[in-house]
Amino acid sequence: MNRETSEAVPDRSATAIVPATLASFLTHPAPRAADGVGLGIWLVDTARVGEHELEIGRAWLDGAERKQASAYVRAELRRAYEIAHAAARLVVGTSMDIPPEKVVWGRHACPGCGEPHGRPRAEGTAIEFSLSHTPGQVLVAVADVPVGVDVESHPDDPTALAGVLHPRETAEIDAAARGTLDGGRAAVRFTRAWSRTEAYLKGIGIGLGRDPHLDYLGTDAAPGRTVGEWSLWDVVVPEGYGAALALRSS
Repeated sequence: MNRETSEAVPDRSATAIVPATLASFLTHPAPRAADGVGLGIWLVDTARVGEHELEIGRAWLDGAERKQASAYVRAELRRAYEIAHAAARLVVGTSMDIPPEKVVWGRHACPGCGEPHGRPRAEGTAIEFSLSHTPGQVLVAVADVPVGVDVESHPDDPTALAGVLHPRETAEIDAAARGTLDGGRAAVRFTRAWSRTEAYLKGIGIGLGRDPHLDYLGTDAAPGRTVGEWSLWDVVVPEGYGAALALRSS
């Protein structure tokens, strides 16, 4: 993966993506949620997933997923992981017309080193997908081209975390925290920048193997932007969270 820097071009005329709601593991979602970009994206409110439904979802997970879930010490993180992976199995399985427990996960080659630890994939299909989870919310997307999604909760201390981002994004968040930009909405600006960066890097397939300092995705309120062959949109999620989706041009 090259180390060239990039800067996104904001599109203020774009519209933030409204995800479909995946309200239950007991009913299958429509194979695609039409939104005009060849994409299906679903939001799960983890508080609405009851224990009975979660037990059904847990039964779909494979050994590696169960092992990873057990590694979470905090119960809310473990629960979010289990819900996200069960939801991904349900969505991807429905798109493939197979039961969720029959979905077999794999990995694309990493664009940086060529080893099989790039974007996740489902064996036996060309469908691309991405998932993200944080306590409270889960996002799952499927597409015909590489895709990345991310959902994050607003941090308590955004300036303490802002240094991981592009220097200009860090400066914008610091200015918001001082009240000289955006009336002090530093947490919102941090979550915009971080979710856009994560979605973009997950879509590429290298994740944090690429330094987030290299890419300026912005902290502004424009709901869309482009960077190279990628289009990014903000995703509508409940108050207290931020989310983004990245989609590569076909």
